[in-house]
Amino acid sequence: MHEFSIGPLFNRNGSFRVVVELGNIANETVDVICVSVSDSLRHSHSVWNALTKVAGKKEYAVAFEKARKSLTSWLTPGDVLVVDATETKLAVKFVFLVVYPDIHHLDKAYRSIFREGVARHCTSIAIPGLGCGNIGNSVHSSAVTACTAIFEAAANNAFDSIEMIKFVDVEQDVIDKFAAQLYAKIANSNTLESAEVSSSMQKFIKPLSEVIEDDCSICLSTLGEGDSEVLELPCAHQYHVQCFREYLNSPGHKKWCPMCRKYFDLPLGDQPSEARMFISKNFSLKLPGHEDSDFTYEISYTVADGIQEASHIRPGKPFTGTRRRAYIPGTPEGTKVLRLLKFAFERRLIFTVGDSLTTGARNVVVWNNIHHKTSVYGGPQKHGFPDPDYLSRVKEDISAMGITEDMVPSEMDDQ
Repeated sequence: MHEFSIGPLFNRNGSFRVVVELGNIANETVDVICVSVSDSLRHSHSVWNALTKVAGKKEYAVAFEKARKSLTSWLTPGDVLVVDATETKLAVKFVFLVVYPDIHHLDKAYRSIFREGVARHCTSIAIPGLGCGNIGNSVHSSAVTACTAIFEAAANNAFDSIEMIKFVDVEQDVIDKFAAQLYAKIANSNTLESAEVSSSMQKFIKPLSEVIEDDCSICLSTLGEGDSEVLELPCAHQYHVQCFREYLNSPGHKKWCPMCRKYFDLPLGDQPSEARMFISKNFSLKLPGHEDSDFTYEISYTVADGIQEASHIRPGKPFTGTRRRAYIPGTPEGTKVLRLLKFAFERRLIFTVGDSLTTGARNVVVWNNIHHKTSVYGGPQKHGFPDPDYLSRVKEDISAMGITEDMVPSEMDDQ
C-alpha cells in the first residue's frame, strides 16, 4: 500500500490522504466506490459480478434500477449516476457509476466524482483505474490525468468534506503507475516550477500608488498594507506577490486567475517539434450536416520520427511519427475553430507522445485530447459527420487546454 498526504495549500487549512492499494473495490469500506459503465449505463460482466457478489444480486439490481429511473436527462461521457447502496450489503453509502470515462472525458469524470461526493458530504471515495479495462485508456495516461485532477481540486479547495481518496484496482500495473505518478507529482510540485515563478510574476507587479483598496482573495488580508508587494493580472484582479507565488508553486495549479479563471499566460504543450500542419480548401467536398458551406477545410498533419523529450512518457527513447488528415466545415463557426486549432498547434497542444489506445503501439505520436474529425462520413461513432455538437466540443477541448478565442493573434487568419 502507498499513502500520501496532500495539503494544506496556499494558506488554507486542512489536508487529505491519497491511498493506492491492490484489491477488489467492491470490498472497500468507504462512503463511495466508483466503477465505469458504458454510455448506456451497462456494467461490464466483471464489474457486475464483483458488485453483486458482495451487494447481493437482487439488492444491487433494485438500487441500480431506482437510480436509473430517477434520471431526467441523458448522461454523457464523464457524467456520474449515483446509486444509493444503503439497502445493499456493500459497506458503502453510494456507488458512483462513471459513464464511459475514455481519455477525452477522464478529467471531467474526476471532477464529477469529487462534486457529487462533496454534495453528499462524503469523506472517503474509492476509485479504480478508470477506463483502463474495456474502454482502453492507457494506464500511464489515466494515472497522469488522475493525479493532475486531484492536485487541481486540492489547489482549488474543491474537496471540502472529502478526507481520503483511495485508488483500488485488481491490476498491479495500475497500482504501480498510479503510485509512481503521485510520487513524481509530490516530488516535483515545489521544485520544477518554482524557478519560473519570479520571472512570470515580475511583469505584473504594481507600484503601491496603483494598489486598490481591497483584500487579497488568497490570504484575505488587506492589499497595500505594510511592505508587501502587490501584482495585478491582466484581468485586473490583484494579489500579494508572496501569496501568488505560493499559488503558482501549489500542485496542479493552472496559469489562470484564481478568482475569474482567466489565463494570464499562454500554455505550451510537448507536441514534438517535428510536427507540421497544412491547410487547404476543398470546394468539391461538402460535409454531411454542412451542405450549405462553400467548401471544406482539409487539415494535414505530419509528425516525423524523433526522440522523446523530458516531458514525454519515456524520455530519451525513440518515438514513431504519424500522418493524420482532418476536416472542418467552411462555415463562419468552422473558421473560428480552425483559427483555434492553428493556434493550439503553434502552442504544441495538438499531439503528444504516448501509447496508442486503438492499436496498442508504444512510443507513438497520439492525439492530445482535442477532438478531430478524421472521416467525412459515419457520424460521431466513426469520427465523422454529421455531428451537430462537434464544433462547440472542439472549442471546449481547446479552452480546457488554456486557449480561448481572445488569445488568438489577429494574424492567425483564414487561409
